[in-house]
Amino acid sequence: MFDYHLHTNFCGHGRGEPADYVRAAIDRGYKEIGFSCHLPKLDVPDPYHAMPRYMLPVYFDKLRALQKENAGAIRIKIGIEADYLEGYEEMTSYLLAAFPFDYVFGSVHFLDGWHFTSRKGRDGYNTMNPAEVFPRYFEEVRKVIKTGLFDILSHPDAIRKEYFQPVESLNEEYARVADLLNQKGMSIEINTAGLRREAGFIYPHRDFLGICLERGIPVTLGSDAHNPDDLGRDFERVREILDGSDKGNIAVYSRRKRTLIPFSEFTAG
Repeated sequence: MFDYHLHTNFCGHGRGEPADYVRAAIDRGYKEIGFSCHLPKLDVPDPYHAMPRYMLPVYFDKLRALQKENAGAIRIKIGIEADYLEGYEEMTSYLLAAFPFDYVFGSVHFLDGWHFTSRKGRDGYNTMNPAEVFPRYFEEVRKVIKTGLFDILSHPDAIRKEYFQPVESLNEEYARVADLLNQKGMSIEINTAGLRREAGFIYPHRDFLGICLERGIPVTLGSDAHNPDDLGRDFERVREILDGSDKGNIAVYSRRKRTLIPFSEFTAG
């Protein structure tokens, strides 16, 4: 297994030094991990949820040093998770090009100013109308993909909760997203954090994942860990999902170049 979605204390809501995650991964027999702390928020700085801009070179240098120190024990990839912020595409592109990242997650955490993935944003679910929210969410997801700035769509379906469900089938939305992912050569993330964040399922929803797999879209794997204990959490469930699929590929990245590994080869290991 590998885990590409790890957050450290480079963001205010993360816990643990990068080296703590590396030790945990080696102890658990991982061959490859990837860090993906949050790119600085470019509209309104938010050091709790995203690293300050001056920390980007520090982040990269520290991870590069860990790569060298642990070269014989584990492969360490340097990724980043970036929010799509309309009007800030050029600045986002500039920051992403400034460092040789291995991969870039494109994410949606905000909807018309509502930070729905934050603890403070939880109350928003009490006043929002699912019939309006889900189409708006997937509109933002499509904007993420259309920019061409990102490699992987991160935690799809993150807007969904056990207590906040769509009022009708989302299969048409899923298909539109999947077709765009194919056009842009992006992968989609299987993210186990949905089990810990009141979604009740591993992101993306099984219907969403099925439509993506039918179109041949590769997947990456992430725990969305914000402390070392959560590295690889619930990955036995991921193996069950992949083992039950008769087609598909895992995507691994290096310097933003994608290599595909068939599910059959991956689950046999």
